[in-house]
Amino acid sequence: MNTFDSMTRGEVVLESPLTNPAHALDGASVLGMLNCSDEDWQHGQDLGLITFDRVAAPAPLLLYFRHSDEGYRLYVRSGQHFGHGVFAKTDGVVTVGPIGRQDPSTWTVTEAHTGAPLDVSATNTEELDVYLTNISAPLGLNHLYPVGHYAVCHAGAGPCALTLSFEQRDVDWLKAN
Repeated sequence: MNTFDSMTRGEVVLESPLTNPAHALDGASVLGMLNCSDEDWQHGQDLGLITFDRVAAPAPLLLYFRHSDEGYRLYVRSGQHFGHGVFAKTDGVVTVGPIGRQDPSTWTVTEAHTGAPLDVSATNTEELDVYLTNISAPLGLNHLYPVGHYAVCHAGAGPCALTLSFEQRDVDWLKAN
C-alpha cells in the first residue's frame, strides 16, 4: 500500500465511498494499491476509467506506529510524505497529510488470526496479518476498476487484513531516519 501520488503521474480521481450518488475526489494522497496486469491497465485507459499513468514502483511505504491509551497513531517515515500522519477522513477515504492542529486518526490494531489486540512487545514475528479499525469503523478497500484498490474507512467497509512487516522496533519517534 502506498499513496497514489507516489505510484502515479497525473490526476487521480476517485469516487467518494459515503455519498450516493458518489462524487469525485482528489485521490493523490489516498492510500491504495495498483495490482493489475498490463492488459488490465491498458483496458482501463482505453475505457477512460484510468486517467493517470504508472511510474516506477516506489519504495515501500514505511509507517511508524505510536501507541497511547487511545490506540495507535500512524506516521509516515519514508518518501515524499515523511512526517505526515494517516487520517480517516469524513468522506470515507484514508489519506496521508501534514499534521496541523489535528492529530492523525487513532487506530485499533488487532491480529487477524486471533482477534487479539496487537502487542508489539509480545510479537516475535517479522510479519503479521492485522486489521485496522478507527472509532468502530474498519479499514477496508474499494475497488478501483480494473487496476487496484483504495483504502476506505466507514461502517459499511468490509474489513481487510493487511500484512504488517516489522522493519525496526523501539524507534525514537522523532528520529529523522
